[in-house]
Amino acid sequence: MAVVSSSRSATTIAIVAFLLFATPSAIALPIYTALLLPPGTGGPESIAFNHLGGGPYSGISDGRVVKYVPPLGFLDFAFTAETRNKTFCDGRNATADARVGLICGRPLGIAFNSTQFLFICDAYLGLYVVGPFGGRATRLVSSAGGAAIRFCNGLDVDSNTGLVYFTDASSQYVLSNSTQAILNGDRTGRLLSFNPRTGQVAVLARRLSGPGGIAVARDSSYLLITEFVGGTVKKFFLTGPRANTIQTLLNNVPIASNIKLTVKGEFTFTETVAPFTHRALRIDGSGTVLANVSLGGPYNNVSVVTGVQIHGLFTYVGSLYANFIGRVLGLGLA
Repeated sequence: MAVVSSSRSATTIAIVAFLLFATPSAIALPIYTALLLPPGTGGPESIAFNHLGGGPYSGISDGRVVKYVPPLGFLDFAFTAETRNKTFCDGRNATADARVGLICGRPLGIAFNSTQFLFICDAYLGLYVVGPFGGRATRLVSSAGGAAIRFCNGLDVDSNTGLVYFTDASSQYVLSNSTQAILNGDRTGRLLSFNPRTGQVAVLARRLSGPGGIAVARDSSYLLITEFVGGTVKKFFLTGPRANTIQTLLNNVPIASNIKLTVKGEFTFTETVAPFTHRALRIDGSGTVLANVSLGGPYNNVSVVTGVQIHGLFTYVGSLYANFIGRVLGLGLA
């Protein structure tokens, strides 16, 4: 009996030692939870949380902005198109059909300002804003620099100045034929800004190659832009001696879409390295890669991933077609 007891003790000590000193990747796997969207919908392309931690919020393929409210799930929060009719629009796919988008709307990039107003880039209709209680959003901008905004895409709000930065991904293509933009190497995208105090819109940069996401630095001195056509991450300087100039930080970043600022002042985004193969990255403002992890679980069956956002203990994953938002514990991105 003494020999058996000793053997068990040795085994216990070995297990404890392994748990204490083994690398995290050897003992912990990410836990994926699918937060299901309303039936018949998909495409939670961009994700946002309000300043009280509520959400996630996301724009979906039938023109709604929805909010996740546990344990109820996703509830209607806002919409953009004046002509939107729930009977006609709910369950439609404006991602693939521009005619539906013009009637029902198709929200892509979203972000809150400091007063809980949600700014929305509608792919077909332009820039909108809605109040803290949701409902029908108000259109702010549909053109800039004398040209219509054809493909409103990425968006962020500067928490210090209140300025809204957003992208017009192409002057030649719209969301429903964005694949053609990629195949043809389109370089007609623009970086825009909107001042809520004055109502003025400005064109900050032109000839961008599919500008997707935007994230403003904590000190407001620059912002980062991802290009889903050009496959880059770029830095646009807002202040200082290099103001209004662009620096390329990373090349060969395939299908990079949304980019998000973390609470530490770093940035997260995704890339699709092969069909149904996605990675999530965290970088600093100089483009140094601080983390690069694989997205697995349900995303092995998702063709287009559009970004990741760290919120609390979890990483939330957006996509252009999936019928859920992924919530991941232990991804290793933070």
